[in-house]
Amino acid sequence: MAEVRPLRALRYAPTVDLGRAVCPPFDVISPQQREALLQLSPHNAVRLELPQGDGDPYAAAAGLLHRWREEGVLVRDEHPSLYALEQRFTVEGREHRRLALFARVRLAPWEAGAVRPHEHTLRPPKEDRLRLLRALRTQVSPVFGLCRDRRGALAALLAEAAGREPLARFADPEGCRCALWRLDDPEAARRLEEALADETIYIADGHHRYETGLAYLEERRARADAWTGEEPENFVLMGLVAADDPGLVLLPLHRLVQSDVPLERALESLLPLFDMEAVPSLGLLLRAIRERGKAITTLGMASADSPDLYLLSVLDVDAVAARLPAGSPRQWLHIDTAVLQHAVLGPLLGVDEERVREAQAVQYTTDAEEALALVRSGRFRYAFFVGPARPAQIMAVADAGARMPPKSTYFHPKLPAGLVMYPLEP
Repeated sequence: MAEVRPLRALRYAPTVDLGRAVCPPFDVISPQQREALLQLSPHNAVRLELPQGDGDPYAAAAGLLHRWREEGVLVRDEHPSLYALEQRFTVEGREHRRLALFARVRLAPWEAGAVRPHEHTLRPPKEDRLRLLRALRTQVSPVFGLCRDRRGALAALLAEAAGREPLARFADPEGCRCALWRLDDPEAARRLEEALADETIYIADGHHRYETGLAYLEERRARADAWTGEEPENFVLMGLVAADDPGLVLLPLHRLVQSDVPLERALESLLPLFDMEAVPSLGLLLRAIRERGKAITTLGMASADSPDLYLLSVLDVDAVAARLPAGSPRQWLHIDTAVLQHAVLGPLLGVDEERVREAQAVQYTTDAEEALALVRSGRFRYAFFVGPARPAQIMAVADAGARMPPKSTYFHPKLPAGLVMYPLEP
């Protein structure tokens, strides 16, 4: 179903320090981080990935891209290749290693089933990405894709690459230790394409970029006198990771909530649905969420109204199921963020989905200590702690034709923008 091909990538010249040149994808770059990236290097890819400023920032980015190519800052590889990326990083004191393969993947509408989403997209980011793609005619940031890799071809190719001397080693601006390899064996690429043809690809990160690629493809096809299906616009730059990669890490996205409902009334409303117990420390609370959450949906809660921490375990599964929206996949019963939104935030605290979408009452953080500190300081009335989503959950929901609730997944680390770029040129 999926069609994976090598590409003639546009990359930074060997003389450029990749650690100072790459950047995160646009949607996780804060204003402060963008400024820091600008100061890091005059060639940092944030100038292409997230252009800003007076006038037309998209046209300015296109002019800068042209100049960097003319000056030799960016060079296009002569032959189509696949590219392997190793990322080494630490989470909670534990070392992780993740391998990704950069390739171009044929764009297909969601209903075709070759590539499946797990979350909804928003109109403003898609409009922004489309304007940027029209100007640059280059995909700067990869879509992050997962596949089951049942034949082991992806894992085998990545392992083979990682056994050689890389093109480059560097530490990215987030502190992730990286290595990059180019795989220019056409026969290996053919074998991989054949092995992955039976697989489905699931979007982990980059739904907006994927849908932007589809929109741009339709624009170009509508204007063309003839169309073969082999034009570069038919493909999207993607970083593929095997779903069973031991380095595939998802972080929880904890919720910070403003609500007029006092804690006493909230606790009374929670009792029929949840088994509730006080926990003496945040560390014990998070550990209990991880361990107990393997068997039953378990949440944590802190409130500015009390110094206590609460562990909430679903007690009445049928009652929780009745609160889920009509037509929700059964898998939502086992997704912390779905249970939290539809059994707690909406009906008990008055924070419905509309207020969530408009970012009026809920903010998010992967840092549980930060969330607790913001509640203790009175900035927010409640913090709700969740466990991370699992790749199997994401794929099961996507296979059911459904989507995860908003802000349910946070893959860490992100795939860097600017490392491997895909020019939409013949």
